[in-house]
Amino acid sequence: MDDRRTHTTALARGTAPAEIRRDRDGLLDHLAAIDVEGWDGPSATTLLTYLRSHVIRPLAVDVGLRGACAVHAEATAWEAVWLQLLEPSLRSVHSPWGVLWQTARRAMLGEILADRWGVSARRAWELDAAERAGEIRRPLSLEPLLTTGWEPPEGTSGVHSGPLDTAVCLAVQALHEAGWPADVATRIVHDTAEMDGPIGAGTTAVGWRPLAKRLQLPPWQARRLVLVLRGSGGTPGLLARLLTEGPSVVDDTEIRRALRTTRRRKLRSPMSDGATATDRVAEVRAAS
Repeated sequence: MDDRRTHTTALARGTAPAEIRRDRDGLLDHLAAIDVEGWDGPSATTLLTYLRSHVIRPLAVDVGLRGACAVHAEATAWEAVWLQLLEPSLRSVHSPWGVLWQTARRAMLGEILADRWGVSARRAWELDAAERAGEIRRPLSLEPLLTTGWEPPEGTSGVHSGPLDTAVCLAVQALHEAGWPADVATRIVHDTAEMDGPIGAGTTAVGWRPLAKRLQLPPWQARRLVLVLRGSGGTPGLLARLLTEGPSVVDDTEIRRALRTTRRRKLRSPMSDGATATDRVAEVRAAS
């Protein structure tokens, strides 16, 4: 006899389970109750609340997330788990609780990778696999110029004097000419130039989201600023180009256009012509 039909018949007679049992039958009982009550019913509320407090939140702690990063990752994982609960195949697997746990874990790790790469979670998994295979390198703020032989002076930290200091000043001036107040442009460039190092106690990911939080910028602006100043994928950002190509970079037509997009949302995002459809969808979703 079909287990699902048996559970549904029993629940229709008023025998819905009163609490969550962490075994296969317990989950099937709750899913059967939800079939009768709908996702607005008490059984769905009980199950989703349990999953968030007993599966998703402990996972966030285990992977080292704290504060706003943890809240955002929990929401993403909770949505992924809910979508998994809608899959008919979940009712036939041997360990549905294990499937839900893996779904939540992958969603959280995907959020961490998305922050590191500045793209969607799906694209971030692909880039992470390519990096581990040695095919590409993750775009850090000044990584391209390190490969050309430039080294920071010993015993210094943060933004250094010399070529980097000049590049920072030129980038600040370029942002100011694009419409940013001088003091805000200075903070943006200095924060972006220092992204390779620690960005705050308890923070586990770098990228445009932490920048938006620190400087109280709209997400779309923070993301575009990171794309312009740090680059993305195999494309170097303004800071790296200033150090490798010289001050004339700020007069480049495409650079000036990209800088203007950080002030006016209606302008096209500063992504390269070679960006994939997935990249462009990620830009719209992440910066909305």
